[in-house]
Amino acid sequence: MALALAQMGIASTIIAPKAPTLTGGVQIAPNGWAALEKLGLGKDAQDHALALSMMRVLSLNTGYNLVQIPLNDRSRRQPYTSMTRQGLHDLLKKAAQKTKKVTWKNAAITGVTSKDNHAQITLDDGKVITADWLIGGDGSHGICRQYVAAEASPAEQSFTRQAFRLVISGKVCPPTLMGKASNLWLGDGCHMVHYPLADGTLNLVAVMPKAATIDDLIHLTRQHPQGAFLTAYIRDHAHDVYSQPLYQHQSLDAFQRGKVILCGDAAHPMPPHLAQGAGQSLIDAAHMMALAQSLNMSPDDDLQVLFTRWAADRNRQVKSIRRNAERAGAIFALDGPLAKLRNFGMASIGGKLLTDQLESLWAE
Repeated sequence: MALALAQMGIASTIIAPKAPTLTGGVQIAPNGWAALEKLGLGKDAQDHALALSMMRVLSLNTGYNLVQIPLNDRSRRQPYTSMTRQGLHDLLKKAAQKTKKVTWKNAAITGVTSKDNHAQITLDDGKVITADWLIGGDGSHGICRQYVAAEASPAEQSFTRQAFRLVISGKVCPPTLMGKASNLWLGDGCHMVHYPLADGTLNLVAVMPKAATIDDLIHLTRQHPQGAFLTAYIRDHAHDVYSQPLYQHQSLDAFQRGKVILCGDAAHPMPPHLAQGAGQSLIDAAHMMALAQSLNMSPDDDLQVLFTRWAADRNRQVKSIRRNAERAGAIFALDGPLAKLRNFGMASIGGKLLTDQLESLWAE
């Protein structure tokens, strides 16, 4: 968002603690890549991205390939890629620095409010600063979302699923795991996704019930065709497995309160089941630029109209995507006879339905 504002001629300061080294990866679908191009990053992003050629849905119980969707269709202008989180972070930061309109302040925000037509921000050192606007991009559990949404803290929120995340060096992976494909394996009551990253690693995510343990994860991966390798690796590297609760966040009616406006995961936490989390955050910024251009905004204009219109547009756009992601997660979580019926439907007619749904999503 700071980069988008800078390209509109508007200076900003990013307030955040010093970022740790990020691990893992994200999938950037064609709509997310289009947003990178709108931000002027398409060419530079290629150095951090790996173009994937295939999306596959498979059965963990049988090993059958249920759906196969080519991703390198030349009629589609934007690619489907994977990127490391650190690579995406570095790409955006470097571009923001080059604008000379973005500065950084290493601090944590402990309080937020709107006062006297300004945003008032309290930092962890007790200092209070004011700004014309505060754009809260501090995540689904950040203090900005808590202020705008009056939402409970993470400890008070409910969740029924959790994601186990692990990055594996490609040097030790069997070659079949490193093929340029996004693989979704459907099990009973759980599912697993893995895909390669541009740095030569494999990103693996397993979504399981909230009470699942490392032993349950090992049991799940044992069903994979490369189960012998995966189970042995997870046993030896259990300390590297990161468990993330998938909280059931409420869908917000508004992204704005006073002079505080939300974006990214703070505005619309996205279930991971359609691989749209990172992409929709990029689209937030790209849409801000496009809207400013359509309104003929200048750096000296009052941003109230732009931000209010942007918040309404993006709220409307992401609601349907979030609902579809939640439905996909419910389908992936089926077990027993319903899981068998799901797999039969996927193999029979699911390919066309899934392809049509994704193509419609990616075209937005």
